[in-house]
Parts: sequence; structure tokens; C-alpha cells
Amino acid sequence: MRKIIFFCILFLFPCFSCQQLITYKKFLIEKISYTGDELRIDGYFYCIEKQQDSSNKIRNISCFYRNGILLNMGGGASSLKEADEYIRRIFIEGSTNPIYEYSKWGLFVIDGQTIKFELYYSSDDITKWTYIKEGIILNDTTFHITAFYRSDGAKKEKKDEIYLFRQFSPKPDSIVASKWIQ
Repeated sequence: MRKIIFFCILFLFPCFSCQQLITYKKFLIEKISYTGDELRIDGYFYCIEKQQDSSNKIRNISCFYRNGILLNMGGGASSLKEADEYIRRIFIEGSTNPIYEYSKWGLFVIDGQTIKFELYYSSDDITKWTYIKEGIILNDTTFHITAFYRSDGAKKEKKDEIYLFRQFSPKPDSIVASKWIQ
């Protein structure tokens, strides 16, 4: 009987702490302050995604910070004005602010005209992998992502995403990311 109780405790204990079972892989990109002027950082970057009904959606809204951190806020807005309101309502004024979600934050690095940024992307896996998007900077308000791959080199895909800049203030604060990103 004692053995049965022991094994029940041994196997049931992890279920009471499922969050501890999730493993977040470490970032490959090193946190380096961004001191360049290749990209403007006084606002956010976004992609325009053409929908089947010929409308456009604003996706991948991302803020880049001088401390080398980026915040991916997702998207789905139909206009830039709607995107601005989304950022203000959810990421700046929101009471249940997703800014505190680990998976919204990542790192970026710029080397010459190459940009790379690394984020956690949603998955059902217990192990949360980081993924890297890589591309070229066309000018200080535009860059073109051409590759997307898991940080271990697996799941490589070609991409064709153009990110455009929009001046915006105030940006969500990147200080909260310091508890996850050293």
C-alpha cells in the first residue's frame, strides 16, 4: 500500500505544477544595445497581409528598443489608426496587459544591413523553441524578412514579409522584459 501511495504522489505531483514542466529554450541572439541608425525606433514596425476578400490586415506589430529587446504585439487591425488604438488600449492602458507575457518579448541584432530577431512563437509543445526571422534592411523605415527558422536550425522556411515603420508615442515600456531577458 505504501508503494502505491508513493508512486501516486511521484506521478501526480508534477500535475499540480504543470507550468514548471514547460521548458523555454534560451535565446541564441545575444542581448546587445542597439546604438545604430539603420532603423528608426521611435515607433513600431508592421506588416500588411492581404486577405482573401482583398482587404488588408496589419500584422506582426513590433517595437524595437535601444536595449536590444523587441516586443511583438501581434495584430489584426484594418487600419493604422486601429493599430494605434489597439496598442494604446491593450499594451499601454490595459488592466490585463499582455505585455507581461514571456512570449511577447525577444531580442534583435543588426549587422550592417542584416536584421535578425528571435521570439517565442506559439506552439503546443512542452518545450518552447525560439524562432529567428532574418532579412535585409532596405532603409530606416523598411526591412524585408526572407527567412524564418527554429533556433536549432530546424523548420527552415522562406519568407517574404515587408515591415514598414509608423512613428508612435509612447511605446510600451521594455523594462518589464528584464525579468525574462538578461
